Amino acid sequence: PSAAQEEVDEAVAMLNEAAAQGHVEAQLYLGDTYGFGYGVGQDYGRAFELYMQAAQQGDVLSQYNLGIMYRDGKGCEQSHERAVEWWAKGGRRSRAMF
Repeated sequence: PSAAQEEVDEAVAMLNEAAAQGHVEAQLYLGDTYGFGYGVGQDYGRAFELYMQAAQQGDVLSQYNLGIMYRDGKGCEQSHERAVEWWAKGGRRSRAMF
Protein backbone atom coordinates (compact mmCIF):
# COMPACT_ATOMS: atom_id res chain seq x y z
CA PRO A 1 0.00 0.00 0.00
CA SER A 2 0.99 3.59 -0.56
CA ALA A 3 2.12 5.83 2.28
CA ALA A 4 -1.22 7.62 2.13
CA GLN A 5 -3.15 4.35 2.43
CA GLU A 6 -0.97 3.29 5.35
CA GLU A 7 -1.91 6.54 7.11
CA VAL A 8 -5.60 5.89 6.43
CA ASP A 9 -5.28 2.34 7.74
CA GLU A 10 -3.59 3.61 10.92
CA ALA A 11 -6.29 6.26 11.42
CA VAL A 12 -9.07 3.73 10.90
CA ALA A 13 -7.45 1.36 13.41
CA MET A 14 -7.26 4.14 16.00
CA LEU A 15 -10.86 5.17 15.33
CA ASN A 16 -12.02 1.56 15.65
CA GLU A 17 -10.33 1.36 19.03
CA ALA A 18 -11.98 4.59 20.19
CA ALA A 19 -15.37 3.50 18.82
CA ALA A 20 -15.10 0.19 20.68
CA GLN A 21 -14.58 2.22 23.88
CA GLY A 22 -17.84 4.06 23.23
CA HIS A 23 -16.58 7.36 21.81
CA VAL A 24 -19.53 8.82 19.92
CA GLU A 25 -17.51 10.98 17.52
CA ALA A 26 -15.38 8.01 16.50
CA GLN A 27 -18.51 5.92 15.92
CA LEU A 28 -20.06 8.65 13.76
CA TYR A 29 -16.88 9.30 11.78
CA LEU A 30 -16.28 5.59 11.18
CA GLY A 31 -19.90 5.18 10.14
CA ASP A 32 -19.28 7.80 7.47
CA THR A 33 -15.97 6.21 6.54
CA TYR A 34 -17.54 2.79 5.94
CA GLY A 35 -20.80 4.14 4.54
CA PHE A 36 -19.06 6.17 1.84
CA GLY A 37 -16.01 3.94 1.46
CA TYR A 38 -13.49 6.66 2.36
CA GLY A 39 -10.16 4.82 2.23
CA VAL A 40 -11.82 1.51 3.18
CA GLY A 41 -14.08 -0.93 1.40
CA GLN A 42 -17.65 0.37 1.47
CA ASP A 43 -19.56 -1.60 4.11
CA TYR A 44 -23.13 -0.51 4.79
CA GLY A 45 -23.57 -3.14 7.50
CA ARG A 46 -20.61 -1.83 9.48
CA ALA A 47 -21.74 1.77 8.95
CA PHE A 48 -25.21 0.87 10.25
CA GLU A 49 -23.73 -0.77 13.38
CA LEU A 50 -21.58 2.26 14.13
CA TYR A 51 -24.37 4.77 13.58
CA MET A 52 -26.62 2.68 15.83
CA GLN A 53 -24.03 2.71 18.62
CA ALA A 54 -23.71 6.49 18.44
CA ALA A 55 -27.45 7.06 17.96
CA GLN A 56 -28.24 5.05 21.09
CA GLN A 57 -25.99 7.47 22.97
CA GLY A 58 -28.06 10.37 21.65
CA ASP A 59 -25.96 11.55 18.69
CA VAL A 60 -28.33 13.53 16.46
CA LEU A 61 -26.33 13.11 13.23
CA SER A 62 -26.17 9.35 13.72
CA GLN A 63 -29.91 9.26 14.35
CA TYR A 64 -30.46 11.14 11.09
CA ASN A 65 -28.06 8.81 9.23
CA LEU A 66 -29.90 5.76 10.59
CA GLY A 67 -33.10 7.20 9.19
CA ILE A 68 -31.50 7.44 5.76
CA MET A 69 -30.17 3.88 5.98
CA TYR A 70 -33.58 2.53 6.98
CA ARG A 71 -35.24 4.57 4.22
CA ASP A 72 -32.85 3.20 1.60
CA GLY A 73 -32.41 -0.30 3.04
CA LYS A 74 -28.63 0.04 3.24
CA GLY A 75 -27.06 -2.14 5.92
CA CYS A 76 -30.50 -3.10 7.19
CA GLU A 77 -33.93 -4.17 6.05
CA GLN A 78 -35.75 -1.24 4.47
CA SER A 79 -38.33 0.29 6.78
CA HIS A 80 -39.87 3.70 6.25
CA GLU A 81 -41.48 3.41 9.68
CA ARG A 82 -38.10 2.95 11.40
CA ALA A 83 -36.64 5.79 9.29
CA VAL A 84 -39.30 8.17 10.54
CA GLU A 85 -38.79 6.98 14.15
CA TRP A 86 -35.06 7.78 14.02
CA TRP A 87 -35.61 11.12 12.31
CA ALA A 88 -38.16 12.02 14.98
CA LYS A 89 -35.71 11.11 17.78
CA GLY A 90 -33.00 13.22 16.21
CA GLY A 91 -35.39 16.08 15.58
CA ARG A 92 -36.55 16.19 19.18
CA ARG A 93 -32.98 16.25 20.47
CA SER A 94 -31.77 18.85 17.99
CA ARG A 95 -34.65 21.20 18.87
CA ALA A 96 -33.96 20.69 22.59
CA MET A 97 -30.36 21.80 22.05
CA PHE A 98 -31.38 25.31 20.89
